[in-house]
Amino acid sequence: MLGDPSPAPPASPAPTGLDLFSSAAGVTPLDPADPDDALRRLFGFAGFRPGQREAVEAALAGRDSLVVMPTGAGKSLCYQLPALVRDDLTLVVSPLVSLMQDQVEGLEGVAGDRVALINAQRSAADNRAALAAAARGGLRLLYVAPERFSSRAFLDAVRDARVGLFVVDEAHCVSQWGHDFRPDYFRLADAARWLGARAIMGATATATAQVAADVERRLALRDPVRVTTGFDRPNLSFAVVRAAGTRAKRRHLAAVLADPAARPAIVYAGTRAATEELAALLGAELRCRVAAYHAGLDREQRATVQRRFMDGETEVVVATNAFGMGVDKADVRTVCHDAVPASVEAWYQEAGRAGRDGLPARAFLFAEGRDKGLHVFFIQRAEVDDGLVAKVADHLARRAQQGRYDLGVDELAALAGDPAGAGDQVRAVIGHLARAGVLRPAPSTPDRVRGALAAPFDGRARAACKASAGDAQRARWGQYRAVWALVEGDACRRQALLRHFGDPAPAAAQAGVACGDACDGARLPAPPAAPARRGGGGGAPGAVAVPADLDDAILGVVRGARPSVGRTRAVEILRGGRSKVIRQNAYDGLPGYGTFDHLTSAEVLGRVDELLAAGRLRSSGGAFPKLEAAA
Repeated sequence: MLGDPSPAPPASPAPTGLDLFSSAAGVTPLDPADPDDALRRLFGFAGFRPGQREAVEAALAGRDSLVVMPTGAGKSLCYQLPALVRDDLTLVVSPLVSLMQDQVEGLEGVAGDRVALINAQRSAADNRAALAAAARGGLRLLYVAPERFSSRAFLDAVRDARVGLFVVDEAHCVSQWGHDFRPDYFRLADAARWLGARAIMGATATATAQVAADVERRLALRDPVRVTTGFDRPNLSFAVVRAAGTRAKRRHLAAVLADPAARPAIVYAGTRAATEELAALLGAELRCRVAAYHAGLDREQRATVQRRFMDGETEVVVATNAFGMGVDKADVRTVCHDAVPASVEAWYQEAGRAGRDGLPARAFLFAEGRDKGLHVFFIQRAEVDDGLVAKVADHLARRAQQGRYDLGVDELAALAGDPAGAGDQVRAVIGHLARAGVLRPAPSTPDRVRGALAAPFDGRARAACKASAGDAQRARWGQYRAVWALVEGDACRRQALLRHFGDPAPAAAQAGVACGDACDGARLPAPPAAPARRGGGGGAPGAVAVPADLDDAILGVVRGARPSVGRTRAVEILRGGRSKVIRQNAYDGLPGYGTFDHLTSAEVLGRVDELLAAGRLRSSGGAFPKLEAAA
């Protein structure tokens, strides 16, 4: 179990890094055999946090390792300290551009110009200068994005350097069972060995036992030192808020953030449109600076939003899940999710961006029934059939030159017949083909796939891909069941999170911190009073008052259901039924599916009948009448 996540108190001010690396008389060199001295002299800390010593000693000894530590537990020090003590080059591979920049800036006072980064946001001249410094032995630590390893020129330049430690940050991305799978991570182990790295370290904040085992295999770790410090964040309160609908959910979200002590805050929304809408709503409600952040903004706009949030000018950022990845803002007091994430791992990782300073902070997950339907829709859309796998394999074989391919994701997505939603399918297919030994993917930018053909797509490969696709789909349904068990359960949220990750430690919140809604609900903000509204006329006197958006949900189901549905089937869809008819016709993929599982069948049916009486719905009549929405 993790102790106080704040750093150990400094023993004394850290000396200037340049002094420690100089050969001037009177300067005692750093000793790899004395990591405690290096910790004090480099970072000014009197002692290691749990797990750090084991990871540091493994890296200094040239041992492979897998480090699993929660956000804010000091994972980066596990490779930074060895990198600065060793006399060779440490490569840190990370998809998080902002993390690289933050860490390089943070190390400037310790290591001066012996730390650098290479990524697409820097000029070509700056990247060339960093490579040249690495090749001549002037760097101890070099941060790079994974797609750099698709460049032969980059590999040749780095090979001239003496690579000692090869660090794969966000290592769960290498696992097909992880929540953020990237097939371009598959070849990083090959790159590390080709460069002559003496040791590989995988580092992540979120890995179940299955994912950790897959990471070890994918990175080809040799007799690794395994460091897992536990998953508890005692300074965080974890709360699930089940709301009747979108309006009620957002009223409660605004109420949570109305207290200035709840800010700075990050609010995660599922889509770009939702970030813009929610940012505008919260800006009006809270009367403070609220900004939206998503991939649709240009690079300068995103950088401005991030800078203002880091500087405290913006108090709330409403973002898609790309924001916060690697942003080291220690004083975030609240993280809210406007919709249920696809997995427990995703919620835990994103919620963990609160309270990195060790002070009390809160994580709220706002859930409504329609989230369940959206999850089902995306799982079904991600399902890969044999035909698509064969099409992609054939297309790559025809387009490859000298056994290598380099294509846009959109070109392959067109093969699926649904380009708008096929990007994830394409990446999944590449992963299945790689697992079957047909492809050797190379790191690439998110909009491209690169790699080499390794074997023909024959009957053996087809069977292996089918098995892999089945495993992946079962994993997605497993994630779905796990996250909804947590959302819909009444047990301690902290306990549920720990058990999900296989952590046997007892769940215990820090003194003065509410554990969560299931344990200390009275200590969390109460939901605001929700005004009830009767829908359009025609209702019988005394009919139950219903939320306003039930009307929209009923009409949405009637318009979207194919085949068309009658009164009772519409009610079953809205209440999240799991009958054979629901599954066969994919009604559970409708956005309104499960939206009103908190109401009784009689209440929903009564509202359907009110809409019929009001003329907003029509019945087709006959033995099996179907509903139609009025024009």
